[in-house]
Formats: sequence, structure tokens, C-alpha cells
Amino acid sequence: MNQKEMLSKLKTARWPMYILVIIGYMLTPFHRTAPAIMGPDLMKELGLSAVDFGSLGLTFMVAFALAQAPCGILLDKLGARRGVTIVLLLTAMGSFMFSMAHSLTMIIIARAIIAAALGGFLIGGAKIISQWFTTSEYPVMWAMFMGFGTMGGIGATSPLQFLMANYGWRNSFAIIAGASAIVAVVTYLVMRDRPSDAGIPATPDELAGEVASISPAGPAKTGMAAIKQLISMPQMWLSALLVIGVTSSGQALTALWGGVFLADVYKLTKPVIGEILFASAIGAVLGCFIAGWLMKKIKITGVLISGTLGFLILWVYMLLNLRGLSVMELKVIMFLMGVVHMYVIACNFTLIKTLVPTELLGTGMGLVNMCAFIFGAGVFQQIWGIIIQNISKGAKPYPVEAFEAAMWLQVVFLTISVGCALYFIKTLNKSASRAVSGI
Repeated sequence: MNQKEMLSKLKTARWPMYILVIIGYMLTPFHRTAPAIMGPDLMKELGLSAVDFGSLGLTFMVAFALAQAPCGILLDKLGARRGVTIVLLLTAMGSFMFSMAHSLTMIIIARAIIAAALGGFLIGGAKIISQWFTTSEYPVMWAMFMGFGTMGGIGATSPLQFLMANYGWRNSFAIIAGASAIVAVVTYLVMRDRPSDAGIPATPDELAGEVASISPAGPAKTGMAAIKQLISMPQMWLSALLVIGVTSSGQALTALWGGVFLADVYKLTKPVIGEILFASAIGAVLGCFIAGWLMKKIKITGVLISGTLGFLILWVYMLLNLRGLSVMELKVIMFLMGVVHMYVIACNFTLIKTLVPTELLGTGMGLVNMCAFIFGAGVFQQIWGIIIQNISKGAKPYPVEAFEAAMWLQVVFLTISVGCALYFIKTLNKSASRAVSGI
């Protein structure tokens, strides 16, 4: 087989695998945000309190965050083919358990299994893209992977509402479990860890005539040594605080409490609630793509300040007008919140590249991502439950005052996010500019 034939075989073989890792990654935002649509049905059928419901969000986010490192070890040891297959099967098992659960304990166990499995999809995508695409193709393919993967959140809005309306929430998740199992089988049959496993004895860079860039050597630190170095850097703490404020605001409303909030405060029907959350999911997808383009135009710090400040303005506007918002206003606000949420998150990961040494980049991103999901998403969802439960005294539907109190807490933390972004504008414009020029 000559070079031209190998390159043609490579290009033919890699696209099905790329599509499979996108499908896998789409399950992450889907399962994370599904309770926002299912919330009213779950709380009614299982008799869940606000604190019980908040614990579902906390369990999911903590399990997801804690599983990222083990999932990375699993995929590094077994390869993307077997690793992604395993996490797909675990996702199917957790989804089936969820569909059969009749108690809070079983619901929590099922959600924890799903969340732990989902930690492997992002890593699986990175491994396939790095092995099957050239160095110059990687940035674009990664951005597309993130953007299309985020579209999984759309499936947890109106499409999930349609399934629930026709089959009920239990049968809907049984269907999702079956689909995940089918994708797992296809993944094992189709996916290969590297071109050599498919009979292509050359790397994509070699076949395309490219020279892969090699990072300069640095002190190899791993484990606790690397973690100690990173947590001693004030800028890493500021990056984590920035993303906690944004993630807690976006996730608390769209990933867990959105359906209950819209049903109790505005007395909206399930189809209308699905449409509003659908608008948020669409915004999140667009935010991923917009961030990459704008970082070249207004630099990393420009994206951070415009995103955090924009989110704060949107949140305060919604809060001050909470009792009189129309359905159209809610759709527009939730759409824009989805945009700025992912807009900031995508940019913050690029910011980390300018803060940590190359050899510590993975550890740095892992630490910040862990903070985002444990504190920004999980803990705040539980805090919302405690606030709402205490103010409402357990009475349902929950009053608007209960949601107002929880939302004022987010104003405080979004203000902190803006402050962190302002700090980076003052101190990192030069380094951020250099980082963007290499995107």
C-alpha cells in the first residue's frame, strides 16, 4: 500500500469513529440536564422534597468530577476502543436502573453510575482525534467535537419531553439505555485505537507530510507534586472561582431546577417548559463555536469579561423582572444564558493554557474542571434545594420568593466571576494574546 492509498484509507476509516465519539460525548450534557425536564414527574411520583431533588444534582456532579481521573487511567490502559465501549455499557446499565428505580436511594445509585461513566467520553474523544487526525487538523476537529457534543443537551429538552409524553419517563430511559448499548456494540466493532490497528503503518502527520510540534521539555511532575505546584498558584484559584460562578448559575437553573422553576412560578405546561429549555441548549451549542472565533478577535480576556459581565446583566435583569416575564422573554433570556455559559467555559480552558506549564496542563484542567462540577454545579444545586425548602416550608408549588432568594446568591458569585475576569485583563493580556495567536 503506497502513501496515497494509506491516506485515503485513513480518511475513510476515521469519520465513523469521530461520529461515534461525538455521539458518546452527547450523552454527557443529555444526562446532566435531563432532570430539568423530568423534575416535576420525578418529584410527584417518588414523593421527593426539594432537598431530595437537589441531592440528585449533587450526586451526579460529584460522581462525574471524581470519576474523571479513573476514567483517564482506564482509557490510557485499555485504549479508546475498549474504554469507550465500557463507559457506554455502564451508561446503558445506569439508565436502565434509573428507569426501574422506585426509591430515592435507587435513583441516586443509578445517577451516580451514569455520571461516573460519562467522565470517559471527553477523554475518549481526545484520544481518537489525536490519533486519527493531523496536528494541524486537531484544533478544528476538537472545537467541532465540543460543539456538536454539546448538542446532546438539546435532546434533554423538547425531544425528551416528547418521549415522556408518549412513553412516560421510565420507558423513555429504558429506550435510552437500549440505544446506548447498541452504540457500545457498534463502537467495539468499528473503533480502532490508532491507524496501525487498521493496517495503516504510519501516523496522520507522516501521511500528510506534516511535522508534529513537540512541546519543550520541562520538569516531569506527576501526582501530588504536580497538584501542589498548581494549587500554590493564585491564578489557578482565580480561574476556578471564575468558572464556579458561571457554572453554578448555568447548571443550577438549566440542569436541575429549570423545569420546577418554570412550572411553579409561571404555571407553564410541559411542552412550553421544553421549548424554553430547548432554547438554552441551542445557545450552549452556539456558545462553544462563538468562543473560538471571538478569542481571535477580542483575545481571551475580552471573551472572559464580556461573557461574565453579560451573564451577570442577564441574571440581574431576570431576577428584577422575575414575576412578570413572558414566555418569549424567558426563551430569549435562557438562550442568551446558554450562549454566555459555554462561551466562558470554552474560553476558560484556553486561559489555563497560559497559566500552567505544558507538562502540567492536563492536571491543571482536571483540577479546575473538578472545582466546576463539584462546587459550581453539584454543591450549588443542593444549596438551592436547601434555600427553597426552608423558605417554602415544604409547601408546593414552591413560591417565587424561594427562587428569588436562591437566585440572589448567584448574583454574588457572578460578581466574583466578573472580578476574576477583570484581574486577568490587567495581568494576562500579553500572555493571553500569545496563546490566542497559536489557536
